[in-house]
Amino acid sequence: MLNRYFNATEDNIDFLYANISVKNIHFALISLDHILHHTDFQIGIYHDEHTYYFFHLQSLLTACGNISNVFYNNSKYNDMQITERCKRLRDTLGISKTEFPLIFQKEVRNTNEHFDERYEQFHGRVGDYNLIGTDTDPIMKSAIQSNAHLRTYDKENQTYHTYNRKLRPITYNLNELWMQLQKMLGRITSHPVFESAWVDSMPGEELK
Repeated sequence: MLNRYFNATEDNIDFLYANISVKNIHFALISLDHILHHTDFQIGIYHDEHTYYFFHLQSLLTACGNISNVFYNNSKYNDMQITERCKRLRDTLGISKTEFPLIFQKEVRNTNEHFDERYEQFHGRVGDYNLIGTDTDPIMKSAIQSNAHLRTYDKENQTYHTYNRKLRPITYNLNELWMQLQKMLGRITSHPVFESAWVDSMPGEELK
């Protein structure tokens, strides 16, 4: 990890999960930075403005999903061991859904992942990948806001709008998410487990 030596064992495996969580927090914050602060981006490989914003929104949601898998994994594979591991990590690092609700808001991620199911639920009568802001034509803006559109990003209010599996609307505040990610980052990196397994050498080899 990070081209450094570490010595993780069953006794300190939490080190690995703490570090992978921090990496995904970094990934999420990078995409949030692009979404919230880089309005003067160059189109280039992004093709258009919609691709730019929704590329980073998708990356952001994926990173939050990876963080969620560390602390609240519902996998059926070895489920008892995973449940115990997740609870131990939450207790050790002081992480909970109550304190970090947006990071762990599964409904937002599920809609992005299962967009095909939402299309079917709406019987195809749904728009998608919409951007609204101060430069949006008022008539177009009203049409987007008053009709079903699966994924919409409001640049002015910095909120992401989507629907859950019951087709109830969800508003996801990206500024609040940024604050929760920063708080979680500080919580994990200040805990001794985060630095507990780094070593300067491995058996038979030394760093020069």
